[in-house]
Formats: sequence, structure tokens, C-alpha cells
Amino acid sequence: MYFILIQARQYLDAFALAGVPLARTKRNQVRCELSGRLISPSDKRLQAGSLVCDGEKIEVLNGGRIKFFCFSTGEILDLSSGVVSSDICAKPDLSKSACYTGNGDFCPRTPKGRAGGNDEPTIIYPYTMPTLKPRPEIVWLPVTSATSYKVRFDCYDFSWERVTNQTRLAYPAEEKPLASGQICQILVFAYKKDKITGGDPSVISLLPQNEVAWIKDAVKQISKLKLPPDETALDFDAIFMSRDLLDETIEQLNNVVSVGTKNPTIYRVLGDRYFQAGVLDQAKRQYLKASELVKTSNNSTELRKVQEGLKLVDYYNQLPTSR
Repeated sequence: MYFILIQARQYLDAFALAGVPLARTKRNQVRCELSGRLISPSDKRLQAGSLVCDGEKIEVLNGGRIKFFCFSTGEILDLSSGVVSSDICAKPDLSKSACYTGNGDFCPRTPKGRAGGNDEPTIIYPYTMPTLKPRPEIVWLPVTSATSYKVRFDCYDFSWERVTNQTRLAYPAEEKPLASGQICQILVFAYKKDKITGGDPSVISLLPQNEVAWIKDAVKQISKLKLPPDETALDFDAIFMSRDLLDETIEQLNNVVSVGTKNPTIYRVLGDRYFQAGVLDQAKRQYLKASELVKTSNNSTELRKVQEGLKLVDYYNQLPTSR
């Protein structure tokens, strides 16, 4: 199987004429809006793992087939012979997303005006309704003057509750785990002397088995490319966010942050995900770190995205606490 990448830009044509292998595996190697990444093996002119810009065309030769990973949808397409535009990747329906940072109206879970103390417990983890974890940890914001909390977990066929003086609770090992496709409700109550207050409930659902299998397969295919850790995390983000799996992508991005990455895109995307999760203080922290790093990268597009994120966080922090 052989295939080449048809480029409109002259410098890439020069690469092809010179027979130099084309390998663009890192996002900081390109200054374009990316469409996706080639997954299949390639000939001497194009390597597997290469990034493809929006509008470029992929030519599949000699009756072969290639796999192409779309960043916009997290899908892996199987392309046959012929010339195929990278525009084949569908644009995501943002109205169905957990949250779109380009428009605050799509962020119903984002707390407003949380700078001061909280009068009721607000669940901040699990971040969104779908999850891959059958026994998710539960985390909430502290309530001013609260002495303890009661956590209640309600499903169709079982329920349980626990009392704790912490603001997080591991899923009890002795309790029944979530079943595939099952939807449950989480409630947290705060005890303040002789009073008890409850916050808004959070709904959680374990992703169906066929969806879990698809995600595992996509993650496996990206892992086989052996990309740099930053690139792998950002590709995983596209996969997880195609199913609104904030828990998983925040965990992956934090793994890269923990080893000291200097990539501003990692911090900016992590800021986006914390914003979508409603954790504004963490979102701002990541945006500020991204802002610091992007100044040395000469990447105006990334800088604009960071500045937009910071403005959105500040906007939400200034709104009244009532929803």
C-alpha cells in the first residue's frame, strides 16, 4: 500500500521532489488549522503519524487503504483508493457537547461567582454524565462552616449513602458498581450545626459496552504510533471528548503536566476542560500557565485561544451566584 499527501504549499512540494520523508507529528511543527492525523503506515514520502492540515488532500494509490484520525470528531476513518479531501471530517455539533468554551451558553455546569464561600455543596467530580468508571470517586466544593457531609447514590435497582467530614468520597468497595448504560443520581448534603443543606443533584451514566470497546480500540491505535507524550494526550483528548468524557481527558492531560511539559497547548486545553467541568479556579490556573509559555512560542493562534479562555473565566466569576 502506497499513498502520498498532496500539498498546495510549495515547500512541501519541494520535500516530495527531493524524496525527503515528510513527518509532521508535532502540532508546533505546523501553523494551520489541523484536520487530523494519518494512522496507517506510509511509503518513503510520508510517515504514519503525520498531521494533516484542513483542506489538504490525501491520495491513496494502488488500490490501497489508509486510516485517518479526525480531530473534530475523534473518529478513525477507513479511506479507500482515490483522492480524498481532509474536509471529509465532519464538524462537531457543539450544541450536543458537554460545553463549548467559545460560547458560555453551552456551559450550563459552569458555576457562576464562586470566588467566595459556598452555601451548598456543589459536585465537581465526576465532571460529566458519561463515565468509563463503574466505581467513580465523588468530589464536591466545601460548604462554609459545614461540619460533615452525607453522600447519597441513587440508581434504579440500588442505592447507598455515606457520611464523611471530607469533601471527597471513594466509591465503597462493598457497594454494587454501575452497570453498562445505567443512569444514577448523586446528591451531597452539608450539615451545619443542626441544619442540613443540599445542592443540585448530579447525574452519572456508565458508557455502554460497545462505546467503551470503540474508545479502547481508538486509544490503542493512537498508542501504537508512539507519538511524543504531549501529542498522544491531545489525540486522546479528541477521542474522549467525542463522548464528553471529561474525567478521562483531564486525567490524561494532568499526567503530562505532572512530568513538566512546557507545551502551552496542553495547559490551554486542560484549562478548557476544567472550565467545561465547572472548576473555574483550576481553569484559570491552567490558562495563566499557558499564557506564560505561549509568549516564547510565537504562536498567535494559541495565544488568542488562551486569552479567550481567561476572558470567559473572568466573565463567569463576575456573574451572580444564582443560576
